[in-house]
Amino acid sequence: MDEFDSFLNPSGDQDGAFDDLGWSFISDTGAHPATNMLEGAGVDCELKRFDSVYDSIGDRVVLMVGSKTNITFDKERASSSALVLTKYWSRNKLLERKELEIKSPHMKLALKTVVPAYKDYQVHIRHIILRDEPQCLFHFHDELLRYGASLQDPTAAKHVLFLMKYMHWELSMQLSTYMHTMNVEKGAECLDYDCLWMAFRPGDLVYMPAKSHKDERIYEFISMNRDQYSLLSETNWSAKLLCIVSDGETFGQHVTSLRIQPFESVIPLRKLPIFPLEIHPEAAQIRERLPDRGKKFCSLYGSHYRQYNGVAELLSDDRDLTMVGEIDSFPLRSTMVNGRVMVDAKAFYEARPGEEADIESSRKSFDPERSEHLHMSDQEYLICTNKVAGYSLSDKKWGYFRVDLVHEVEFNEAAFGSLILDTQIKQQIQSLVQVYSHQDLQFDDVIRGKGRGMVFLLHGEPGVDVAALGTTAASVEEGLKNVFRFAERWKAVALLDEADVFLNRREITNLEQNSLVAVFLRVMEYYEGILFLTTNRISAIDQAFKSRIHLAIHYPKLSRISRQDLWHLFLSRSSAQSAEELKADGTLELIADEELNGRQIKNVVRLAHSLAFGEKTLIQPHHVTMALESMKDFEKSFGNGSEDATKQTEANELDTNEEHPAKRRRT
Repeated sequence: MDEFDSFLNPSGDQDGAFDDLGWSFISDTGAHPATNMLEGAGVDCELKRFDSVYDSIGDRVVLMVGSKTNITFDKERASSSALVLTKYWSRNKLLERKELEIKSPHMKLALKTVVPAYKDYQVHIRHIILRDEPQCLFHFHDELLRYGASLQDPTAAKHVLFLMKYMHWELSMQLSTYMHTMNVEKGAECLDYDCLWMAFRPGDLVYMPAKSHKDERIYEFISMNRDQYSLLSETNWSAKLLCIVSDGETFGQHVTSLRIQPFESVIPLRKLPIFPLEIHPEAAQIRERLPDRGKKFCSLYGSHYRQYNGVAELLSDDRDLTMVGEIDSFPLRSTMVNGRVMVDAKAFYEARPGEEADIESSRKSFDPERSEHLHMSDQEYLICTNKVAGYSLSDKKWGYFRVDLVHEVEFNEAAFGSLILDTQIKQQIQSLVQVYSHQDLQFDDVIRGKGRGMVFLLHGEPGVDVAALGTTAASVEEGLKNVFRFAERWKAVALLDEADVFLNRREITNLEQNSLVAVFLRVMEYYEGILFLTTNRISAIDQAFKSRIHLAIHYPKLSRISRQDLWHLFLSRSSAQSAEELKADGTLELIADEELNGRQIKNVVRLAHSLAFGEKTLIQPHHVTMALESMKDFEKSFGNGSEDATKQTEANELDTNEEHPAKRRRT
């Protein structure tokens, strides 16, 4: 009789009762007979143990425990044994791993019936192998006991009882630790590193703490395994976790891994990077709160124009390369984003194919075309990711944005009305945009797909307020195509500020400039969205653009009336009361005589507002006067500085020519 036989029953009798194990259970009714199993396999209710070692010539051999003779063939003869335990030893005689092969048809059927991981397992043609600790036997201990107690077949019941007794024998030391450190008041549960797996049952929810409760995550726990096979050397537990993500086309389940670093002695579970949700003191509130975030995540399917305020993970413009020079990935950078974003996972993964959502195709998915993502269970909403993929319009970068910081845009409905521009021109802009917005009112070019866009040209003197946006790509053609493609997809207005480099007149001697203009003309011809171009050099535009511009809007030098309107507009944004008082006392008429452009007027009002704020009062005439004088002094100094720099450059050139007459002659 070996140590396992002695553990089962000192008298050698393997029969017993399920309640002898000391854990309570509730019996179910009904029998679950084993059918269609491997014939003759695992019929003997016994455990055979083997060691897999290296022999003197470096080959692996299998020895029965206690034997020094290679009896690999005897392992095959153990096919009638219900359980076969094999320990694998390294060349240094360190235990690498243990494998328990479950051959009993009754035991396999019990696991298939009770343990979700084996629900679809073909037990009639394959044996079940448990590596290292028999985790599923521990986690589903109560369910297996209830299953065994419900069996009418005494042989099947005997096999299930034998399996559970094996678990108690194999985990005797760990069970003792578990009972002493986990059977405590809620929130005080703790474990040592070796027993850590016992706190996490497959299918349960785990909580991942964060600095802010808005960043907290919930995952479904899948499994915990060692990341190395040497059981006696330094190893880490690696937990597999499940969450729900979207690749822009579907919603599905994503599996991620989390390595838990070793620690000494025992620590409270709540100090781990993840711990069971059920031991969280606010578990009920979390279950009530987080499904709303999951629902919001699912509602952001497709393309959405939103406001974002907070930290986002933006992708760098430059890719990291592997050692062999292959493209690896765009590194993420934590960036403060305060502006408009486009939430669009599909566009994100098209633009950055290296960033994969990695949805498990073999697991459950949700089809947005059938609105399945809007009808998940609360637990499924709980495990939805807390970030959405999209594009930061202000940073011109792709990235990931926290769901709770994505908000609806509060549009300024009065913005167009505040535009200082001729009323007739504003009406023309509105009419053209309205026609473009109605597909049935549009007409195509002779060549299908050409000329369906709407192009506006804003031109005027430097300093007159013209919108600003730069190109977004290193390669002009690729960059323009990307800008236009996403503008069409998002029904956005594309704006190329200071577009002179694309619009300049072509010349015979400048082939590079000619190519740039030709590329822009070709790409623009097939653009089907709204495009605004800005320039301060209308006279230098290539003739080919004249027929492609639907409306040219001239921003003339501001008239006195326009300047007065702008003064009133910007002052009203600071304080409507101040604007009216300055208008009533004649200050607005006085300062309107100053020949300033819109940007200068805005800067003066901003400075005046700061001065008034420092004095804890509304803007007064002297605040405006002080700000105006400060701006004039700067303009004067800036002008003198430019003249001085020009004179200094000329003087330097003269000195150089005097010192090096040979260079002067060559020039």
